[in-house]
Order: sequence, then C-alpha cells, then structure tokens
Amino acid sequence: MSKIQKLLAVTGVAAATLGVVGTSALADPPKGVVPAHTAIVGTGSDTTQLLVDAFSPAYDKTKPTLKMYSYDAVGTATIPEKKNCGQRTRPNGSSAGIAELEAGLRPTGDTKDRCVDFARSSRARTAGTDPGSILFIPYAIDAVTWSADTYAGSTNAVTNLSTQQLTAIYSCDASILNSSLSGPVTWKEVGGKSTDPIIPVIPQSSSGTRKFFLAQIGVTTLGSCVQGQDDSVEENEGTNAIFKNKTTAPNVLFPYSVAVYLAQSQGGHGTGTQGKQALRSVNHVAPTTGAAPNKSINSTFSYLREVYNVVRNTSTNGGQTVPKYLRPLFGNGSPGTGWICKSSTARSLIKSYGFLPTPHCGSTE
Repeated sequence: MSKIQKLLAVTGVAAATLGVVGTSALADPPKGVVPAHTAIVGTGSDTTQLLVDAFSPAYDKTKPTLKMYSYDAVGTATIPEKKNCGQRTRPNGSSAGIAELEAGLRPTGDTKDRCVDFARSSRARTAGTDPGSILFIPYAIDAVTWSADTYAGSTNAVTNLSTQQLTAIYSCDASILNSSLSGPVTWKEVGGKSTDPIIPVIPQSSSGTRKFFLAQIGVTTLGSCVQGQDDSVEENEGTNAIFKNKTTAPNVLFPYSVAVYLAQSQGGHGTGTQGKQALRSVNHVAPTTGAAPNKSINSTFSYLREVYNVVRNTSTNGGQTVPKYLRPLFGNGSPGTGWICKSSTARSLIKSYGFLPTPHCGSTE
C-alpha cells in the first residue's frame, strides 16, 4: 500500500462524485489583460491547468487584495507574464514552470515583485535536484494509468498490465519478462492475442506526468521503440496525429492522468481532448471506481500522487516559509489554510475536475 493509499484509508477520504461547477475557467488572463506587477501569476503543468484556470476567476470573485492569473501550458509561443516582463517562452509542463519560478525575473524597474509567483506541478519535489529555495504545496490527489488507443475502432491492447510489463514495454526489452525473449514487447507476450509489437508513446520531457509514470515503473532510460521522445506529444490528450493513424492505433499505449481524463470524458472540462483513448488497469486494480457519469479516482489504485502549487521559500533560517502575500490563496504552510483548502468553492472545483481532496492541503514540502 502506497503512502497516499494509507493516508486516504486512515482519513476516510471518499471518492468524490463529479459535478460541473458554475464557474467559467480562464485559459490565460482575459484577452487584452496583462497582469499588474503585484498580481499572482503562475505557469507550468498541463495536468492541473484546467483546475487552476477555474480557481482564478473563483478566487478573484472574493475580491482579494491581489488577483490571481494562470497561463496554460500550451498556446502562443510566448507570454508577457506581467507588465514590463517582456515576452517569455511559455513554460510547458511542471518542470518548465518550476524553472521559470526559479529564474526569479522581475518586471523592468521593479525591485520588489516577480514576473512569476507560483508554478503548477503534477510532480513532487525531486530530491537532490529541486532546491530548498522553493516549496511544494499539495492541494489534491490524482492518479496516473496507461491508456489504449481505440481510434481504429478496436485495439490489440489487454485490459491490464503489471508494473513489470510496463517496465519492459517502455524499456523496449522483452527479456525483462522472460530471458528467452528479446526486442520490443508484443501484446501476446503480455497476455494478448496479437503478435504486433506494442507502440509505447511518452509525453514531452517537461511533463510531470511523464516523470511520475516513469518513476512508478522504474524506467530511467527509455527504449528506442518509445515514440514521442522528440517532445512532439503533449500529455493528457488523444488528438495528436500519433493517435489518429488507423494502422498503428491498435498497438499504441500512453500514460494518462486519471483526473484529467474524468474531467474531459464526463466533467465537461476539455471534452473531446481525450480523443479515443481508453483507460486501463495496473496490477489488476482499475484506476476508477463507480459508473459513468459519476466515475471517480479509485483510492486503492497503485499509482496515486498529490499535485502541487510551487512557491518561493522566504525563510532565512533553513525553515519553510510561504511568502506572506501568497498565504491568503495557498495557505501559511499548515494543513487546511488558504482559500484553496478552506473554500467550499475550491473543494467543489477539485471534485469537478476529477481530483480527490488531500488532507495535506496547504502544508509545505
């Protein structure tokens, strides 16, 4: 049982029924609006962008001292971030958003404010890589599974794969399953009927979902048969050309955020972006529970993760201190603090976008 599974079991956090909340999400600041120096601006993760997009207008309706804005992972090649910040390459993914936060750029002529105040992240802190100068603040729970591509109307994929089988598939090394085998894994070698090689696809390299999935299956070096290593595939979507080839589609396998899939397929958020992808089980545990249109993340699923907003650490003595101006929104570092954790509207949005609540909401890591 994973750390998050134990946490959910002890605290009794139940799977949440999706419901469409009456708050319109904003992809990027409204047209023509460039945030002020003092605004709270974030970039980063594709997985959490729709949810954080929805947080923005909902939080601003409370008439806070500082307004919040969130730039999506994809869109125009460059973004202004804030007034007098110039045009910056749009950060696409958790790691790219964190790198932009760490850059610490300021608007021209401003010695107090920063161009970016937080990063959306679907991955946790990486020990030895992420510095102590940033803090990870969890606010929801997601899961990552693999999806089969049914664009051709059918698929050769099995309904379940083990962690070992996923390791072999993304290593392009069937010998991991049986020393008598070699080369890329075929469906027949994992219990299917087809002798076609499986076509594993991976999202772009700054993706937190990619990093988490590969960590779960223990792959540090992708095999040469893995498609998408040229960063041509965005995470959590099924409309890329790689998924719309009827010849190869029956053999495609792709990691997918369960929360995002639920938001797309039944929550009314990004409907259709999933294309013809269909979620599958890992280690004989389904990633979702319940029946449509009320499916939710299965809290006993193997690959559960928390998602985060990342901020600067203003501690001067080696501690963990959330910047004072961000505390009304993200909390003061203690569980249950901040608008995202205390507001019934925010909690409803978390459920509506397919995520589960976390008892760690607002704490710092």
